[in-house]
Amino acid sequence: MGQKNGFDPNDPIGNLRKARDATLDAWAKAMIDLVNTETFARWVGATLDSYLIASAPLQQLINTSMKTSLARLNLPSRDELTTLARRVTNIEMRLDDIEIKLDQLAHALRTQTPVIVEMLTEQLEQNKQEGAELNGMEQRLAALDHKADQMLQLIEKLQQAALEQAEAAQRRRKAPRPIQPPDPEPPTPEEVKEDHAIEGF
Repeated sequence: MGQKNGFDPNDPIGNLRKARDATLDAWAKAMIDLVNTETFARWVGATLDSYLIASAPLQQLINTSMKTSLARLNLPSRDELTTLARRVTNIEMRLDDIEIKLDQLAHALRTQTPVIVEMLTEQLEQNKQEGAELNGMEQRLAALDHKADQMLQLIEKLQQAALEQAEAAQRRRKAPRPIQPPDPEPPTPEEVKEDHAIEGF
């Protein structure tokens, strides 16, 4: 028998499937046309706003009761878990930065180690030379110090001798001078003659 408008009397299941598909296609087109209209979009927005406004107190009550229940059970709340997750994320980022810096430092040390060792060796040799020079200078300073001590001792002896001489001179000036007898007067010519006459006897 021939088919009329896609209807096959020998295949009732196929006819039902075709009817179902045609109905679903018609509904899909109708719903697409309805959803794409501005009126539907405004209606959906108003409905969602009304739902959010109506459910806000209930949601707040649920959150408060949940926090209280979790606190009584010694369990963390969602906000605490979120804060902890943020902190852990920050710690991980900082650890990554530290790891990168450590890698850079290790690379710099590997590349700069020979140069640093050479610089330290040169510095040690220079320090040894400077130490030898300082030892020589210390010996010279010790010799100069010894000579300066000798000169100070000599100067002190000279000062002591000068003081003793000055004190002796001062004592001599202060001591009373002995009285000397006056010089005898020269004899007169007459006394000379008498002396000669006495000698003639």
